[in-house]
Amino acid sequence: MTLRLLHIRFLTFIMVSLLWGSFTPAKAQGFYFYNNGYYEPSWVLDASLNIGGMNALTDIGGSKNSKTGLGAVTLKNTHLTGGISVTATHKDWFALRLDLGVGRIEAHDSLLKGATESNAKGRYDRNLNFRSPITEAFIGVELHPLFLKDYQINDKYMPRLSPYLMVGLGVMGYRPQAYVDDRWVELRPLRLEGQGFDEYPDRQPYGTTSIIIPYGLGLRYELSQAFFIRGEVIRRTTSTDYLDDVSQGDWVDPSLFYKYLPVGQANLASRLYNRSVTVNPPRNTRPRGDSKNNDTYFSFQVRLSLVLNRGRR
Repeated sequence: MTLRLLHIRFLTFIMVSLLWGSFTPAKAQGFYFYNNGYYEPSWVLDASLNIGGMNALTDIGGSKNSKTGLGAVTLKNTHLTGGISVTATHKDWFALRLDLGVGRIEAHDSLLKGATESNAKGRYDRNLNFRSPITEAFIGVELHPLFLKDYQINDKYMPRLSPYLMVGLGVMGYRPQAYVDDRWVELRPLRLEGQGFDEYPDRQPYGTTSIIIPYGLGLRYELSQAFFIRGEVIRRTTSTDYLDDVSQGDWVDPSLFYKYLPVGQANLASRLYNRSVTVNPPRNTRPRGDSKNNDTYFSFQVRLSLVLNRGRR
C-alpha cells in the first residue's frame, strides 16, 4: 500500500469520524425547523459533485511582465478538475468538509515568446515544460459570517446567498513529466538536478506526495430544501518545490548522468536537463529554478450539492 493511499485513507477516516460524531448527538438533542414543511438536525449533511479548472504557479512559465500571484497565471494552461465532497454544516454558519479530487497542472516556458521583461525572456530561452496529474484529499472548515446572526424560521431577511471562507489540511500526489519527441516522459527517475548523486549530497530524490494547506473563498446559494450550489476559488500551498521537477538554481554536470543512470536514461536526461538548445545555443548562465519558494496550485470550481438529512414534517 502506497504512502499516498495511506494518507488519503487516514484523512477519510478522520473526516467520517468527525461527521459521525457531529451528526449522531444532533438526533438526541432534537431537530430544528427548516421551514413550515421541513425539519433538519443541527448538522445538515450534503454530498456534492465538483467540476472546474485547475492551474499552478511553479518555476516554469509565469508572466511576461513580472506579475506575481494570480497575475502570473497563464490561462492556456488551465485544465479540467473534478471531485466529490461531503459537508456537514452546523446551523448554516460553520461547516466541516471532506474533499477528494483529481486534475492536472501544466506549464511551458515557450508560451513566453515575445516577452520584453528580462526574467521572462530568460525563462523563454530556458525552454522547460512540464505537466503532472494531481490527486488530492483534504479536510477543511468553512465559516459563513452572514449566519453568525441567529435567524428565525421563515425570517424574510434570511440570506439565500452566503459567502464563506475555507481553510484545510490534506495530502496530494503528483508525477511530473516533460514533453519530448511527441511523447510525455517521467522526470523523477532521470534525477535532472543531481538528486542522489554523491557530488550533490544535499539533494535527495523527492517523493511523489506532498502535504497541502488549501484555503479560499466561496459562495453558497440555497436552491431549495434539497439542493445547494457553490462556487469557490481554492489555492493550495504545498510542502514541495518539485511539482514541475525544477527547484535548484544551478545546473548539474551532465556527465554524471552516465555515472549514475542506465545508458538509455542517461541519454534522455542529458537532453532534458537543459532544453535551451532548441531556441538558442546551450546556456546555463541564468538560474534553472528558485528553491526559496514551494510550488502552489489552485482551482475554480462549481459544486452541486444534494442535502441528505432534511425531512418532511
